[in-house]
Amino acid sequence: MKPASRLAAMLGIISTATPGLAQTQSQQDRLNRVAQFVVTAPMCEKLGMTLDPELPQKAAAGVEAETADWRIDAQRLERLQVDAVKRQGAILSSDLATTSSNAKTDAQLRGVKSVLLGYGQTCMAATRDPIFSALVVAPAGYDLDKAATEMADSMLENGGLASWQTPDIQARGDLMMLAGTCRSKIGPSRSDALVKEFGQSNDPRVRDYYSRSFDEGLADPSIIETLAGCNRAIAGFRAKAR
Repeated sequence: MKPASRLAAMLGIISTATPGLAQTQSQQDRLNRVAQFVVTAPMCEKLGMTLDPELPQKAAAGVEAETADWRIDAQRLERLQVDAVKRQGAILSSDLATTSSNAKTDAQLRGVKSVLLGYGQTCMAATRDPIFSALVVAPAGYDLDKAATEMADSMLENGGLASWQTPDIQARGDLMMLAGTCRSKIGPSRSDALVKEFGQSNDPRVRDYYSRSFDEGLADPSIIETLAGCNRAIAGFRAKAR
């Protein structure tokens, strides 16, 4: 058999035995990117963007149309998509867990904003994507940094680490907790006086923080069990609060 004929025969065998070619790197990257957009979409909404209520169905239809001419077996393509979504979901969960729930220092907790900014950039990319641009929409004048700050604050507020929780506000919050937990030791009049002196603010966020701190202390009077302990703690935090 001539070389040219032998090559043609080999190609014929290959094309008959292989129903579809393996995905290319660019195709794999595209599936990963689409999965990233799908998994990140709920966070985009929390960051102030608008999602199409039929996003999953419309995204699936868009992917089907985009991959229609890919020479990949249908079952393999479906598996690749499922794997990509699982992978991106695991990445998202890991990122948030390590920067929030598992963080041990203030700096690590405050790193939540940088993670949210990264995902916000993914959201912004989705608003320019051929499939997702009509499914994930940023409002006019959208400010990603502001949105990420507000979302991070909502996650960090209970720990006293929101961007607006200055050292003075944190010290006052601690005094409000002491006013609650020590109320049974220092008496109602002194407790109320602490609230009046340190629990006032023109900022609704700060007022809510003070009120929650007081309620938390009031709910657990065992945090500090003696009058002497309460007096020491109040004196310490009073010195920190301006």
